[in-house]
Amino acid sequence: MKKLKKRTIILLSITIFLILSLTFLFIYQYKTGFSYKILSSTKKSSNEEINTEDSNTEESPEDITEKIEEEDNAESTEEDTVSQTTTPTSTSKNWWEYPDEILTTPKDGDNLLVLVTKKYKLPSTYIPSGLVNASQSGIRRGSSYLIRSVIVDNLKDLVNDITAEGIDISLVSAYRSYATQESTYQYWVSYNGGSVSEADKISARAGHSQHQLGTTVDFSTSEIGDSIGSQFTGTKAQVWLANNAHKYGFALSYPYGGESVTGYSYESWHYRYIGIDNALAWKSSGLILDQWLETK
Repeated sequence: MKKLKKRTIILLSITIFLILSLTFLFIYQYKTGFSYKILSSTKKSSNEEINTEDSNTEESPEDITEKIEEEDNAESTEEDTVSQTTTPTSTSKNWWEYPDEILTTPKDGDNLLVLVTKKYKLPSTYIPSGLVNASQSGIRRGSSYLIRSVIVDNLKDLVNDITAEGIDISLVSAYRSYATQESTYQYWVSYNGGSVSEADKISARAGHSQHQLGTTVDFSTSEIGDSIGSQFTGTKAQVWLANNAHKYGFALSYPYGGESVTGYSYESWHYRYIGIDNALAWKSSGLILDQWLETK
C-alpha cells in the first residue's frame, strides 16, 4: 500500500512538472513570436524634421523671426528629390555633425565653383566683390538685400520669365556677412534650447554659410505671404524654380533626401548661382551640388 502511494505521488509530481514545463514553453513562444511580429511589421519612417537653414538678412537681423520650423512629411517635386544613392562627404557619425577637421576653402570665395560645406569654410575676412542692391534684378523685396553683380542679369531674366507666366516671386534672404551668420547661428542654438545638434541641422556656423558668397538667395512668394519654410514647397514659384532655375544659372543646394551629403535639412527655397553653363552641367549629372562641386 505504501509502495503504491509512493508511486502515485511520483507519477503525479512528474505529470505536474510536465504540465508546467509545457505551459511555460507555450507562453515563451507566444511572447517571442508576438514580439517578432511587431518588429517585422515596423516600417522605417521617411518623415524628416524639415527646418530652415538660415533666413535673417544682412540689413535686417530681426528678420530672423520670419524663420519657422518646417513640418514633417514635407512634399517635394521630382526635380527637388535626390534619386541617386547619396554618399556622405564627411566621416561624422550623424549627418548634421561637423567633421573633426575643418579646412579653408581651396578656391577663392569669388570663384563661382568654390566649395562651402561643413568641411570647407570661408575665411572670416572674406567679403564678396561687386556687392549691389538686389533691386537691380527687379525681384520684389530686393531692395532689402545685397547680391553680387555677377548674378544680376540672370536673376533679372528669371524674374521676368516667371512673372510672365503669372507667378509671383520674391526675395527673403541673400548676402550675409560672417558676423551676421554668427548671430544667426546663435539665434538657432538659443531657439532650440541650447541644442547645438538641432541648430546644426538647420543653420550653418559662421564661415560655412553659402550666403556669405553673395551668390546665394532664398526665394519666396506672395502665395505664402513672403514667408520662408516648408510652406514654400508646393507653391507655383517653388515648382517653377525646381524645373527651370538651372536654366538661369541657379542650383538647389539642399535637396530632399540629401541630408547625409549636405549636412542640412531639405530647403526648397535655397538656391546658389553657379553660372548657366555650370548649372546645366550640374543638372545633367544628377549629383547633389556639393558632390558635383567636389569634382571641380
